[in-house]
Amino acid sequence: MNKNKAHHILLLAALLTFAVLSGCVMRPAGTAPESPGVPPAASSATPEPTAEILCTVRYYRGDELLGEESVPYGALPAAPAAVEGARLLGWLDAAGSPTVPGETAVTEDTAYYALTRPLLREGADLLWGDERGFLRPWEPFTNGDAAAALRSLLTDSSDMAETLSQLDADPDSPMAREAFASMLEALFAPDQAREVYAALFPTGEEPLNRAVAAAALAALTGAAPKDGRYFPDAAPDSWAYQALISVSAPGTLDPLSLKEQTLDGFLWFDGYLYYLDEDGYFLSDETRDGLYYDAGGRYTCGDAHLDDLVASELTGLMEPGKTRLEHLRAVYLHVKNDFRYLPRNYYASGEKGWEIPEAVTMFETRKGNCYNFTGAFCFMARGLGYNAVTYSGTMGTQNQPHSWTEITMDDGVYICDPEIELNYWLLEIYTDNFMMRVEDSGGWNYQSVGRN
Repeated sequence: MNKNKAHHILLLAALLTFAVLSGCVMRPAGTAPESPGVPPAASSATPEPTAEILCTVRYYRGDELLGEESVPYGALPAAPAAVEGARLLGWLDAAGSPTVPGETAVTEDTAYYALTRPLLREGADLLWGDERGFLRPWEPFTNGDAAAALRSLLTDSSDMAETLSQLDADPDSPMAREAFASMLEALFAPDQAREVYAALFPTGEEPLNRAVAAAALAALTGAAPKDGRYFPDAAPDSWAYQALISVSAPGTLDPLSLKEQTLDGFLWFDGYLYYLDEDGYFLSDETRDGLYYDAGGRYTCGDAHLDDLVASELTGLMEPGKTRLEHLRAVYLHVKNDFRYLPRNYYASGEKGWEIPEAVTMFETRKGNCYNFTGAFCFMARGLGYNAVTYSGTMGTQNQPHSWTEITMDDGVYICDPEIELNYWLLEIYTDNFMMRVEDSGGWNYQSVGRN
């Protein structure tokens, strides 16, 4: 064997050895490799392409093989530009790090993994009002809310069938924040979803309510404000207003029709009191004339159970076409005539703190003494929008322990005392102790510590 021939044999052996060690083989262009191995990421150095040495590049979505190509050693691969049935966000290498196949030269058999998310419907409605027409932005975002948003947003709900099944199993429960974060990462680019989530929960203690959920979904979908979105409990001065009208479905109320239903600016839904401002939005998280309206715009005495009891009582008494004062008169007669007297607790002059429990006792047992009568009437009067307060003290010439309600109006202060009127009527002494001016009540001798 001559020296030149030996030299050629050694060179060929070296090239074959290099090809085997590198995972590529020398083969005709377009011939697929036999091994689907996934070696570490290629070097950042870009060697000169060698057409005689081919590497196999495979593209996966999870375990699903999307395609493969034979790439000359040192050349750039051409990754698929789209993945059928999904949004292609980018590619990951075998180690799970982001990479760009078209920018990394191939020097060995390589696998890339598609980072995909479900296809989404553009402009989808993601938040709906309730049967009253309220959006309830400050109430908890429930599993049912999330399931409805997903079904509206996904072009194919089977993409998140397991998640939807879990949400449907307990629709009324508030959604856990961790579950909300996972849902966002399953729908959008993980880094972007985590950034939005962190901005909404900077201290880790903020509640997941419907406003926060709307803000996250609006930011991640790029939703723009929609025309014609009006909800009386989602005012324009709210920090979440733009997000709310970007992702919400059309409401069923309009400001003009609501204004026509008001009495002195007040509205009642299912017996609960709201106050509508000049722009057609509920007064919220604010006290007006001694009444506090919560974040959703509803008046509350501070005790949810008593709020419910009062609303139930008022629903059966209020009649269309009557004035607010006529409703107050109906409430007064209801307390006077439909509850029974029963001796119970007495309280010191000027004492506070008894009003709510004694009112609850009255509504639940339908009987009580002057403190129960006073509590029941006072909270029903407040449920009609009146600035009513209770007093414990004494009355009469013998200064007997007693309680009553006083209502402040624009033209003065009035006393209402259904329990004392009931007792006089039982004696066939027909007095009228409804809306008695304080300056005209001297004969009754109402006295209490702290009363002007």
